[in-house]
Amino acid sequence: MVAPVARKNRLMQVEIFPDRLLNNETAQALLNELNKISGITRMVVHGPRLPAETPENLLAGKYNVHEPQTLEIMGEKVELTVQVGRVYVEMEDPSIKDKIKEACRKVLPFPFEINEGNYIRTRKTMTDFVRKGGNVDDITVGLFDPKARPKSSCCTPKSNKTDDR
Repeated sequence: MVAPVARKNRLMQVEIFPDRLLNNETAQALLNELNKISGITRMVVHGPRLPAETPENLLAGKYNVHEPQTLEIMGEKVELTVQVGRVYVEMEDPSIKDKIKEACRKVLPFPFEINEGNYIRTRKTMTDFVRKGGNVDDITVGLFDPKARPKSSCCTPKSNKTDDR
């Protein structure tokens, strides 16, 4: 028989699932409200990947123009690569769920759901070690884009130079 895992080490996770995709301003306002709540340990924004080229630029004849969209999280600007559709929140205490619900009611002008479950990985996997080059801490477990093209952590790219003879 396998002993059950101690519940005290696991933190509660919730999913904020709005009925619509959030634009940058609404996502920023929601994150600002969530940052005011003490007891939240990690947050992840999830949604469809943003296109590399915006349709407006393509119609104007501008190609390969990348205008990064950013969110400010805890005073740091972070480039947004997805359109926010869901926000996963990990918290220390279940009573924080009510504060999260109030923050969502304050910011989101449309219906939303808050679901409990496990959305962010809590254990290190081989992928974490490969992607992070062995530097994995407990906070960054599962917090990377699996479709991103990582820079190699163990090998250098081959040179395109040819030998002069």
